[in-house]
Amino acid sequence: MEVSDTVWSLVNFRKVSAGFLATSDKDGRCDIACISSLQFSDSETMTMLTGNNRTLSNLKQNPNAAFITDRGDTMETTEGCRVYIEMTDIVEEGPVIEKGRQMIEQTVNAEAAALITAFVTFKVTEVRPLIDMGQEI
Repeated sequence: MEVSDTVWSLVNFRKVSAGFLATSDKDGRCDIACISSLQFSDSETMTMLTGNNRTLSNLKQNPNAAFITDRGDTMETTEGCRVYIEMTDIVEEGPVIEKGRQMIEQTVNAEAAALITAFVTFKVTEVRPLIDMGQEI
């Protein structure tokens, strides 16, 4: 599924604290995490760097996830979207991990970079508005 320019902007240019990824394990136990590295790499693909955590464990058991982001000061002015995704690949070693660690070290710090253990790729399966009143996004 190809996403619109609006969805691209909402995800790739969000505030760091305004993105949340929901996952569940093979038994359906849910988790939600604040994610700052998840973004579109093209109009049908999302990628993220992550550590060895519950999110990664859940994705290894169940590839389906949902990401939500918003921006705005009031309910009337809030824009946002829900992006439904399916994990397609997890890379846990090699140059992509080292490059990711270098990027995190430059943008955050060395301690955060040391926690990176995986680069995850997703395909977008569906996009819906944050507040769904039947409109297109």
